[in-house]
Amino acid sequence: MDHSMMDMSMSMPTATATGATPSSTMDGMSHGGGGAMPMTMDMSQMAMVFFQSVTSPLFSKAWTPSGTGSYAGTCIFLVVLATLHRVLIAVRNLVFETVPHGHPKLDPALASDGEEAAMDAYRRRYGRSVGVLARIRGALHDNPFRIATETARALSELVISGMGYLLMLAVMTMNVGYFLSVLGGVFLGAFLAGRFGTVDH
Repeated sequence: MDHSMMDMSMSMPTATATGATPSSTMDGMSHGGGGAMPMTMDMSQMAMVFFQSVTSPLFSKAWTPSGTGSYAGTCIFLVVLATLHRVLIAVRNLVFETVPHGHPKLDPALASDGEEAAMDAYRRRYGRSVGVLARIRGALHDNPFRIATETARALSELVISGMGYLLMLAVMTMNVGYFLSVLGGVFLGAFLAGRFGTVDH
């Protein structure tokens, strides 16, 4: 037998003698020879299903309830946040609601007989575009651009959108308590302020 073949046959049992299988050897090599890396996520965090736990973090690792009391406080916070979100949407709709009024030269209800006849002829020729034009001109006439108003409108949208994204992240934790807390806040906010404005989603 060739000497090179004897050397290979003698070197092969060394791996099995030490208890290392080829797969474990490859795993060790893939992790830089340091062995398997520890997994920090449990099954409740990996599976996309609802679960119940009183130690689920919210928004960051620093906000992790340590027991039933802190978990209940976190759920109450989510109820208040969702309620405030609905109330702010209703207030936004009340304060910044745009009610376009017809322009005298385009609104048949405010036009004279001659202008109304001209409007009918225009409508027969161009269809409904005259109504769209009336609403656009009425909105621009009754709601001119003002820096202070538009800044307040943009800031309100920023706050409302930020709160909405935080509530979405709370629901995406798949924690049953957090999910029900957000739904409870939505119900309470719509119950309190839904009549003051159309609540959008």
